[in-house]
Amino acid sequence: MRQRVPGGTDKSISATMTQNNPLFIETIRWSDGKFHLLELHRRRMERTRLEVFGSACGVPDLTWLPPVPENLKNQTVKCRVIYDIAIRSVEFEPYAQRKVGSLKIVDGGGIDYHLKYHDRSALSGLAGMRGDADEVIIVKDGFITDTSYSNLIFAAGDRLLTSDRPLLHGVMLSHLLESGKVSAATLRPDDILPGNRYGITSAFMVNAMLPLDTAKPIDISNIIR
Repeated sequence: MRQRVPGGTDKSISATMTQNNPLFIETIRWSDGKFHLLELHRRRMERTRLEVFGSACGVPDLTWLPPVPENLKNQTVKCRVIYDIAIRSVEFEPYAQRKVGSLKIVDGGGIDYHLKYHDRSALSGLAGMRGDADEVIIVKDGFITDTSYSNLIFAAGDRLLTSDRPLLHGVMLSHLLESGKVSAATLRPDDILPGNRYGITSAFMVNAMLPLDTAKPIDISNIIR
């Protein structure tokens, strides 16, 4: 069950913006009694506002987030911050990891999701092309990018690789790259199928709610072309 709490608006922001502004979303993980990767979320909000509105508009450090409802505090919780030029709402709901055991490669055409838009209709449309698979791997311009709701990490022996052309630079992906745990590589569909040049054997889906150490490996034999 989703619970909404008042998000308020940034006091420093003029209320002159129109209702036609695109909405954006940050999905923040709450577990073990704390929010995770807040600085990376803040930085993405700052970049988004700078690109779309021409100003970072005094993005707060997110320590202002309202408390998690008492009935959810001991769970893993998905916190959604919906915003444009100001914070529009904050929502909490229990998180349940999806079971994904197979992936289908689909052509994403000219899809652009380099900002984390609240409107996910284009991604949902691609997810609907999964057929009998559990989720899709989106290809753009001939290169591997992401699934419809996560970045991808690939295990190749003792190396962990990710696409150097993700649709969205997720905060968990940024964390893994900045920490040196994962390296970026140019990946085409043949590079993630059996017999590939990198020696990739399995894939992991990661996002703010899915740290690498909780992600389940998907054998590349279960990737459908």
